[in-house]
Amino acid sequence: MTVRDLDDARPRRGRPPAQEAGQAEERILETATTLFLADGFGRTTLDAVSRKSGTGKSAVYRRYPDKEALFAAVVHRSIQAMFTPPKVAPASDRMQDRLRSAGIALVENLLEPRCIALMRITAAEAENFPGLAEMAYRTSFDGSVRYVTAALAHDAPSEKLRRAAERFVEIAVQPLSFQAIFGHSPAVLRDRAEADIEDAILLLGAKGLLADPDRPG
Repeated sequence: MTVRDLDDARPRRGRPPAQEAGQAEERILETATTLFLADGFGRTTLDAVSRKSGTGKSAVYRRYPDKEALFAAVVHRSIQAMFTPPKVAPASDRMQDRLRSAGIALVENLLEPRCIALMRITAAEAENFPGLAEMAYRTSFDGSVRYVTAALAHDAPSEKLRRAAERFVEIAVQPLSFQAIFGHSPAVLRDRAEADIEDAILLLGAKGLLADPDRPG
C-alpha cells in the first residue's frame, strides 16, 4: 500500500454533510425542548443537552453559544410548527366561515400543553431576557396573523384583510392564550372559544372588514 493509498483511506475531517448536520440540529432542539419542559430554564444546561442528545459539546456550543440562544431556537421552532404546514381553509365563499374555521384551529394549537408550557417559561424569564420574551410574542402573533390572513384571502391578501386578521387575533385568540398561560383550564377556554370567535366576527363585520370586494361578506 502506498502513502497515497493510506491518505485516501483515512477518514476526512471537516464539516459533516448537510443531512447529518440537519439531523444533529434536530436532535439538539428536540432534546433541549424535553429538558426545558421537564426541568425549566434555570436547571437546564447546554452540557446536559449535549449529553442526552449524543451530540458533542463543541457542536452544541458552535450552534448555540449560551442557553438563551438555545431556548430562543426551541421556542421559535415550537411556535413555527403550529403553522407548518398550514391547514386548508374551508371551501366557502363566506369570509365568516373561513375565519371561524381558522380561529378554532388556532385556538386548538395555542392551547396545546407543550405550547402553554413553553410560553410560561418564556414569561417567567421575561425580566432577565426581555428580548427573548419579545421574540416569542412576535413569532406567535405574526404566525397567527399570517394563518388567518391566508384563510381570508382568495388571492393575494390586501391591507384590509391583514388589518382584519390582526384585530381578530387580538380580540379572539390572544386573550385565550394569555389566560391559559396564567393557569386557566384549557378545557374551559376551548368551550369559550366559539363564543369569543363569534363576537369577534360580529365586531369585524360591523366595522366593514369582512366584505370581499367582489362578493357579499
